[in-house]
Amino acid sequence: MQLSPPNLSIIVSHVIVSACGIDLADTHAFSQPGFFFNEPAHLRQQGNTAHTILAVNQLTRCIDGRCTFFQRNQQVVSPLAAPFGSIEFVPDLPDTVLVELIQRLIKLAETTGATSIRLVNYPGCYAPEQTTRLLDQLARHGFRTTATYENFHLTVSQQPFEQRIISAEQRRLRKCRAAGFRFAQWFPPDIFAATTFIERIHQQRNHAQTIAPAQLTKLIQTFPDRFPLFGVWDVGRLIALVVAVRVSPGILYYFLPVSDPAYDAYSPMVLLIDGLWTYCQQQSIALLDLGVSLNSDRTPKPSLMQFKRNLGAQTSLKTTVERLL
Repeated sequence: MQLSPPNLSIIVSHVIVSACGIDLADTHAFSQPGFFFNEPAHLRQQGNTAHTILAVNQLTRCIDGRCTFFQRNQQVVSPLAAPFGSIEFVPDLPDTVLVELIQRLIKLAETTGATSIRLVNYPGCYAPEQTTRLLDQLARHGFRTTATYENFHLTVSQQPFEQRIISAEQRRLRKCRAAGFRFAQWFPPDIFAATTFIERIHQQRNHAQTIAPAQLTKLIQTFPDRFPLFGVWDVGRLIALVVAVRVSPGILYYFLPVSDPAYDAYSPMVLLIDGLWTYCQQQSIALLDLGVSLNSDRTPKPSLMQFKRNLGAQTSLKTTVERLL
């Protein structure tokens, strides 16, 4: 995609830059370890109708704030194909710069001919201070909340996982161990076997797939370090699997968990999350994101929510906002 001439605005410490395309985001590095879904490499996987807005620090020449949005029908959206997008920024970004970013977003969206903007924000636990500031400023600029979900996460400590879960889940964990089930990172993964297993389990449980096997295959092949696979085996039989996402150095996202219904009496997902907890300890990952708990129609799923609470999970809000143009 050919870039249009960048628009520039100077606000004391920062330059606001905007252009059609994603290439602009390659010109400077984000000034802290950012969220993978907002990195140019992943944005290019989402689509080719992108617009990028950056707040570039004039002193460091690094990006302190960013947003990439896409056109979908008559709506401007961020993200197009990811769990979240929206405006990401460093904690010390001045409010004046954040306001200019939002105003530039609105103005640029208006030029596309779209009738509305839709932003899916990252869970509040990822960046509590930024989330509060962002939602407040978006509300001041005419955005309204259209969806709010409880997002579950584990704050990883050096405590053994078994000691933090309720007694019923402890019994299930011990039952899995007594049966000889084995947790391991699947490396290198058999991607075809993994995607086939996911597809089969979704069919057996009558669950809609959130990502096509071909698209998942491409992501794992393109970003093997970002999409690690973990499984539980009964001898040589795969009985539970999760495709995780290394969202940032300190965050691991529990993205696509599935387990064989024939083993529901054992609850092998408890053993799998126990293994992920240990992996996070070993990799210095502070937050294990267990995600939202929804049915296929996007309504809350109480049984899954209770399961995560039983594991000691905390909650924060994941919010979607929209604004008419």
